[in-house]
Amino acid sequence: MIMKKNIILAMIATGSALMMGNAFAAAGTVNFNGNILDSACDVAVASQNQVVVLGDYYKTEFPTTGSRTAATKFNIILKNCPVTVTSAKVRFDGTPDMTNTDLLAIDTSVAGAATGVAINLMTADKADLPLHSSNSYSYSLSSSADNTLDFYAQYISTAAAVTSGPANSVANFSVVYN
Repeated sequence: MIMKKNIILAMIATGSALMMGNAFAAAGTVNFNGNILDSACDVAVASQNQVVVLGDYYKTEFPTTGSRTAATKFNIILKNCPVTVTSAKVRFDGTPDMTNTDLLAIDTSVAGAATGVAINLMTADKADLPLHSSNSYSYSLSSSADNTLDFYAQYISTAAAVTSGPANSVANFSVVYN
């Protein structure tokens, strides 16, 4: 009798194990492809931690949502690019504005910070460059000279009413090659 119970328990355990295998059957595969590159360009020291002064504007210069200030040019310089690296795109990351996530939010942890405004980043041709996106703008690179990648930044109102105060923010950038 004990032998029959042990056989029945063994059969139940085996059946359960087989059923569990079916519960975890694969539904598909994911293939990961990529390359390990020799090296990348060097980011010039002056480009690594720069301050872009957007200027001072009166809140009355933002009469409606979407009003923009003049664009301020800044650049990132890439040096010592290998011959195999011929182009690059740049991605900016930072805290997105709550009204428009393509824009860089103003740092509200600063006492009396401006509201109703954010920072718009643009490529060399002044096309909007949304945060967290390398966009489609590609910069050609030379291995025999320094490469100056031009960008623009400007304030843009995100609300009908803009309040005065410091309008500062921080963005990190990444270079995406070829």
